[in-house]
Amino acid sequence: MKIIFLNVPGHGHVNPTLAITAELVERGHRVIYYNHPDFAPQIGQCGAEFRPYPEPQPTAVQLNQKASNLVSVTIWILEQSQRLLPWLLEELRREQPDLVIFDSICLWGMQAAHLLALPSVASIVTFVQEGVQGMITWRDGVALVRQALPLLPSLVKNRRQLVRNFGPQVFPHPQIFPCISQTNLVYTSREFQPETDFVDASFHFVGPSINTETRETADFPWHLLQNGRPAVYISLGTVYHDKLDFYKMAVATLANHPAQFVLSIGRTTDIVALGSIPDNFIVRNFVPQLELLPRVAAFITHGGMNSINEGLYFGVPLVVVPQQMEQTMNARQTARHGAAIVLGDRPPYGRTNPTDLRTALDAVLADASYQQNAKRIGQSFREAGGYKRAADLITMAGCQP
Repeated sequence: MKIIFLNVPGHGHVNPTLAITAELVERGHRVIYYNHPDFAPQIGQCGAEFRPYPEPQPTAVQLNQKASNLVSVTIWILEQSQRLLPWLLEELRREQPDLVIFDSICLWGMQAAHLLALPSVASIVTFVQEGVQGMITWRDGVALVRQALPLLPSLVKNRRQLVRNFGPQVFPHPQIFPCISQTNLVYTSREFQPETDFVDASFHFVGPSINTETRETADFPWHLLQNGRPAVYISLGTVYHDKLDFYKMAVATLANHPAQFVLSIGRTTDIVALGSIPDNFIVRNFVPQLELLPRVAAFITHGGMNSINEGLYFGVPLVVVPQQMEQTMNARQTARHGAAIVLGDRPPYGRTNPTDLRTALDAVLADASYQQNAKRIGQSFREAGGYKRAADLITMAGCQP
């Protein structure tokens, strides 16, 4: 089977697809994967044929700059779709794939597959938020309105332009996001997904796509992890890794803590800027997260869906300091299940203080229920089938007449 995979330039959107891509290739399918060249090494390692989008390409920097404002992200996606959709329609007509897979914010992928009536699968790396009730507070709502109002004219303009160019069928669903299809893969378990009537039989909850062989690794001083001493991992992911003030606060707050800490500060953050590093800290620009998580007792995280999924997959309780709205909703759902404590979830998000940080960490380390709940969710992830079940569903979707 010939499969075209279309994604956006974000590690949180690409990483869950790598194990699936490798599995599809292993089963004999030809996968052609489109994205920014920054992702070519990881995608190529999975055995797929990498192809770049045409210039000027959508970049991770552009996407990251919009990440904290949902309306800004939507406008950027609409603009990219105006530019990429004509090219993609011709590309798909020439390639004649058996199946198209697109990320749930890769609007041009969904639109092209729909306009050409090609079998398709949606890859959904977040919770399905459409129709979810009770996750947003009035403060969140006020912040969203303030963000949205100045940008609404641009959003409406870009949407109308796509309709003028391609007809009303270019938006086959009432909502723009998530972009969905006849088969929708969600990388969590049904147990962990918030309740919503939007979810129907087309949604398949396959759990996190975990395979360490398809993910980037790095040298790490494993010998420095001390037996008998709890290890705690701290990371703000790939988008918010430049929060130097948070790192300094965490280092100063936890310097005398009995636990040992592994701090990942991002590839572009200068470790020297942290100042003196306490003896109970290991600081690196990049950490092999999937290899480290099974060895830690707690995870202080920004609450990106990949980080939450990977922590819970290995039964690790969380302290979540969300940096934006989507991460706030992820964090609150994890706390609802008793596997996390959330800090700084009022707009502007991400604010916390030394007392709250240390108190929250001590609580998740001392109260066994947090780990028990994390392990329970992790078990539901494993039972969901992961990348192998996702590959089964993709294969079935491509075989349907």
